[in-house]
Amino acid sequence: MFCSVVLSAPRPFHLLLTPRRLHRLKLDAQRQTPRWMDLAHRLKTVSDSPQRGFELALYSVVTGDPKSGKEAVQWAAAHPCDLRQDALVRDWLGGSPDAAPACKPEPDIEHARDRLFQAIAKGQEDAEAVYKAEWKPMLAKLEGGAFRDPRALYAAVEFIDAVRINLHMDPRQDDRTFFGQLPIEFLLSLKPEQVEHPGWRAHAAALALVTLDPNLPASQFLQGWAMENRQMVRTGPGVAYEFLWADPYLPGIGYQNLDPWVYDPRGRLFARKNWSAKACWIEISAKGVEEQNCPAGWRAKPAAFGRLMLIPMDPKCLTVTPALKDHAAIIWHLPPGQKLRFKINGKRDTAHADNIGLWRVVNDARGKVCLTR
Repeated sequence: MFCSVVLSAPRPFHLLLTPRRLHRLKLDAQRQTPRWMDLAHRLKTVSDSPQRGFELALYSVVTGDPKSGKEAVQWAAAHPCDLRQDALVRDWLGGSPDAAPACKPEPDIEHARDRLFQAIAKGQEDAEAVYKAEWKPMLAKLEGGAFRDPRALYAAVEFIDAVRINLHMDPRQDDRTFFGQLPIEFLLSLKPEQVEHPGWRAHAAALALVTLDPNLPASQFLQGWAMENRQMVRTGPGVAYEFLWADPYLPGIGYQNLDPWVYDPRGRLFARKNWSAKACWIEISAKGVEEQNCPAGWRAKPAAFGRLMLIPMDPKCLTVTPALKDHAAIIWHLPPGQKLRFKINGKRDTAHADNIGLWRVVNDARGKVCLTR
């Protein structure tokens, strides 16, 4: 039998609901904000929601309503293999099952998050062991491009959030550079129509990602995009996530002021001409070149993407001119790992293209850049 102890007094939570976050949500409920009203409406009208346990539990914790809390516990008991929602219901409302269900989850980022949530919600001492077992593979997947999948990115953010709250460690320290530009890289990885009309999962992932470090300049650009009124999720399963993560009190900067390109030396470039809905957008990665809205023949000549100049290396040498001084420059169409020679401050130097044939021109490089052995 699945038992429940509905909250009658404040108690500490271990998953997602920090004191500051819960305080904001309670204020939203008191003020009857649109996001709160959307969640309340969904609870009344969509009884078969796939996120029903999460929605009911969140509503109960914010309002102290025992009826919705009881329904959340009942939903979790009827869906024991939804490990994330089961863990949230148990952590927030105190329910616990008699035995672990025989579930067969996939070994992906969402499963890693679910394993950690379960360990924390059950009060198991092996939460740190789960973190150590799951984090390195998760990080490798994210660095390899899995962040482009909103489901994976969102699960990773919840994983990191739970580690920071409960284990008092910040996994992002293992790759500060990657996480420092991840909010921008995620935004620029979105194709033009996705920037204008993102799916609810992409929007939830963006809102959650901002909360990991709201003061990070990259986060503030993403916040500026995610908090636009036209982006607000008003219906569907994303409503509860919108209510949980959208924080209008966090700093934001208009994303239109962001220079529209980002390069990861591991072998990934996202760029767009500008922020219009019809802008030319490109991705260059190990998969090749993907483009949208770009003119025919653009790959054969230098192309500007904001303050980035993308230059094809067709001959054996090309000349880097002083006109590029106000731009970043990346040379492409190179063999992966190709050795290059150039001059900087009048002295010869060498460098290598990355693993997909891109080389970001170093500052003050002038004159010819040539292929060499």
